Amino acid sequence: MRETLKNALSQLKGNKLRTFLTMLGMLIGISAVIIILSLGEGVKGYVNGQFSSVGKGTIQIMTMDYSEDNLLTPEDFDVISQIPEVMDVLPYHEQYIGTAKNYKKEEKTLMLFGITHDYEKVQSISLKYGRMFLEQDETLRSNVIIVEDNFAKIMFNVKDPKYALGKSIDMNIGGEVQNFEIVGVTKSYYPSAAPEEMIAPIVYLPFATADKYLQGGEGKSYEAMVIINEDYEASDYSTPIRKLLEKRHGKEDIYMVMSVMEATNTYNDVLDKLNLFTSIVAAVSLLVGGIGIMNIMMVTVKERTREIGIRKALGATDRQILTQFLIEALMLTLLGGITGLLVGYFGGVLLASAIGITAQLTAGMIIFSVGTSSSIGIIFGVYPAYKAAKLDPVEALREE
Repeated sequence: MRETLKNALSQLKGNKLRTFLTMLGMLIGISAVIIILSLGEGVKGYVNGQFSSVGKGTIQIMTMDYSEDNLLTPEDFDVISQIPEVMDVLPYHEQYIGTAKNYKKEEKTLMLFGITHDYEKVQSISLKYGRMFLEQDETLRSNVIIVEDNFAKIMFNVKDPKYALGKSIDMNIGGEVQNFEIVGVTKSYYPSAAPEEMIAPIVYLPFATADKYLQGGEGKSYEAMVIINEDYEASDYSTPIRKLLEKRHGKEDIYMVMSVMEATNTYNDVLDKLNLFTSIVAAVSLLVGGIGIMNIMMVTVKERTREIGIRKALGATDRQILTQFLIEALMLTLLGGITGLLVGYFGGVLLASAIGITAQLTAGMIIFSVGTSSSIGIIFGVYPAYKAAKLDPVEALREE
């Protein structure tokens, strides 16, 4: 076996260009799949990290119909809070049409969230500088805001996000321009490398302040986080709460009520299916690579017909000939698979860093790379190896 391996390796080294071109299809196919999977795992890790900032016993409630009759109300939250297993209901506002002028006097869209002073009970805000809202900010309906760290760069053109602390900014909210003081700076919700033109900076303001300026209709929506007693499974209360809201408003299928665990599982399921689909598309190149390997091996058998005849005349068995050619095919695909794994991983790392996430290489990806390349080597190499093994030595020796 050692001699067979040595001979196979010698043949591959003897024609480096052919070896490289033959394994290129395998390399491209494996690297494409690994890039997709490693980025997919990175996105999944990022999404799960965002969900982990929200308590596991939390249920999010929102409306999908912003007509006035279907908006959630404080009375809805009072009724929900009467459920024995509900520990607290924390309402918040979400509006996507706030604007402010940046250092160039250009209008920039802001994503506004009105939150209570105790909102961190359900979701970490990741404060970097300054302070969270105080109870008196809500009582006085103060014009104070907490901004993301990318806010300073986008609005003030400075690199240090701390610069924004204490600054005032005129912001259009609910159709009126109001002056707000920045009292806190948080870590950005989005990946650090996300393009500025594709995202709107998140701005938090006290819930009561948001309530004062948002006048209802499409621009205003009450939403809430419901905290369930930790002795109970939060997902068991999603459907009862949804049905309660539907009964109160006389409408069905307009409220989204979902626990954090349900949301996490849903996102992961979507990402897994997307990864599977894109991987299948990328894997088509593996079949092309396998066919290419079979063609080259058939050419190799033709070129080495006389050599095969000499070896058989000297006593080599069909099995030994078959084994050598099969090992050559296996070496080609394994070399392409391992190289593709490395290229795919480092390519994934570069792409992931460009969008601000971390690519992840799992044991399953390594097994996939080695297993798939080995399987293709055997499947597409067995026919040429069989043809070589079955050559008639007399006819082979006559070959010029």
